[in-house]
Amino acid sequence: MKLYRVKVNGKVFEVELEAVSEVQGNVTPSPVQTSAPLTNGATIVAPIAGKVLEVKVKVGDRVSKNQTVAVIEAMKLENEVPSPVEGVVKEIKMNAGASVNNGDVLIVLG
Repeated sequence: MKLYRVKVNGKVFEVELEAVSEVQGNVTPSPVQTSAPLTNGATIVAPIAGKVLEVKVKVGDRVSKNQTVAVIEAMKLENEVPSPVEGVVKEIKMNAGASVNNGDVLIVLG
């Protein structure tokens, strides 16, 4: 086993990895897919199933792209949910303490 330190969204985690098999060769990175800009009526969805710990915006707030709008706890980790686009919060579809599934609509922007 090897111990690695990984930084995810500014938070550092230590993970242990066990090699199952070793492959020789070059690794070619896959291109990162980005979604097209969204327009009025854009939605922010849960990226993971879990419990909503905090809603960081309220109806009428202006949010910028990548601004954290909610925090979801999954497997004892806090996951920040960023806005994919700029917009104004038109509707909040969950509350702190609610359980959400991957893909559930959390916030509607206008």
